[in-house]
Amino acid sequence: MTLADVAAAARERPLAAALELGSLAVCALLLVGVFAAIASGRPGASGGIWLAVVVVGAAFVCFWTVLWPSYERIRGRH
Repeated sequence: MTLADVAAAARERPLAAALELGSLAVCALLLVGVFAAIASGRPGASGGIWLAVVVVGAAFVCFWTVLWPSYERIRGRH
């Protein structure tokens, strides 16, 4: 698949392309966040970078396992 094919597919399905690029960005940010959390030490106080990593990760998982399949089921019925 060439770069032109990828660009054509993104133009054909812009929502899917945005979701995939957004997922890639969230995964990269979570990886950086995990390294930053490890570098900051053990989670001692409430809040902080550890909490941010957990909340963003949980939201990401909930989106792809609950919200997106529900959206596709609802959309498929119409």
